[in-house]
Amino acid sequence: MLLVPNEHRPDIRIKKSSLFISAVGVPIFSFVPILELALYLAPRLGLVESFKMVLTSFTVGTAWNFTLLGSIVFVLLILFAKPEEQGIFALLGIVLTFGLILTVAWSSHAGTVNLVLGITSDFIHLTAVSSWVGIILVIGWSSLNDKNWLKFLRWFLIVAMGCFVITAISGLLLTTIMVDDYTDSWRVSYGQGLLIKHLFLVPLVFYAFVNGVIVKSLILKDATFRPIPWVRVEGMILMVIFTVTAIFSQASPPHGNYMTNEGVSPLFSLFHEDMIDASSIVTFAWNLNTLYFLILSIILLGLMGWTFYKKGSILVSFLLSCFFVISSYLMLMVSVVVR
Repeated sequence: MLLVPNEHRPDIRIKKSSLFISAVGVPIFSFVPILELALYLAPRLGLVESFKMVLTSFTVGTAWNFTLLGSIVFVLLILFAKPEEQGIFALLGIVLTFGLILTVAWSSHAGTVNLVLGITSDFIHLTAVSSWVGIILVIGWSSLNDKNWLKFLRWFLIVAMGCFVITAISGLLLTTIMVDDYTDSWRVSYGQGLLIKHLFLVPLVFYAFVNGVIVKSLILKDATFRPIPWVRVEGMILMVIFTVTAIFSQASPPHGNYMTNEGVSPLFSLFHEDMIDASSIVTFAWNLNTLYFLILSIILLGLMGWTFYKKGSILVSFLLSCFFVISSYLMLMVSVVVR
C-alpha cells in the first residue's frame, strides 16, 4: 500500500510496532509444526536430537530455517528504515514477503504430495490471497478516512477480481492434489474444515460484490455514506476463513489411504453414528430437513442484504453471515448418506 500514490487511496497509518509484531510472529507461529514433530520423535531420540534432526533433515525444518532468516532480515528492515526511504522499504518489504510466502509453500502439505506442482500452486494461492486480503485489512483497519475512495475502487476492483480468480483456480488445483474425493473427505477433520471454509466463501463473495460494486453507486448518490465499516465486515469474514484454514491444515490431508490413518471427524460423527470405514462413500438423499435449512439459508442471505441496505450494525451483519454458514452446513450434513 505504501507504493500506491496518496491520491489513489485513503490516508493510512500503520504503526511500526504492528509491522514488527507481524514479522516476528511469522517464524514463531510457523514453528508449531516443527515443535509437534520434534515432540513426536523426542521419546526415541531425545528432545535436542529431535530438534536437530527436524531442522536439518526434514523439509518442514529446512523451509523454516529460511523463514527464520527472512524474518530476521525483515525485522531489521523495519527497525532501521527511515521515513524518507518509504519507497525502498516498500519494495524490499514486498520481496521479503514473497520470499516468506515461498518458504511457507515449501513446507506445505501440497509440497509433500507433489513437490513442483504443490509448491507452485500453494505459492500462487498464498500470494494472491495475501495481496487481496492484505489490502482489505489495511484499508479496513488502518485508514484514517475514506478520502479518494472512488479512485481507490478503480484499481482495487481490478486487483481483487484478478486475485479472486487466481485464488479460485489455484485453490481448485490444491484441492485436486490434496483430496481424492471432495464429498468423501467430509468424513475426516481436514475435509470438514475444507467444507466450512468453502461455505464462508459465499458471504465473502457477497461482501466483495457489495464493497466493489454497490458501494460505488451509493457514494455517487450519497456523499455522506461511509464504506469502511463494510470493508471491515469483509475482513472479519476473511479472518474466520484464515482461522478455519489454520485449524484444519494441521490435520492429515485426505489423500491416499487416509481413512486408515485418521479417525472419523467428531463433527461428522454428530450426524452419522454408523460404522464408517475406508470403503464407505458419501452420497446425498434430499429430505424435508434439507428444504428447511435451504429456506433458512436463503432468508439469512436476504437479511445480510437488508442489514446493508438499512446501514445496520456490522456486528449483526457478521453474525448473520456466520448463521448462514451454519445453516448451509447443517443442510448438507442432514442430506448426507454414508454407504
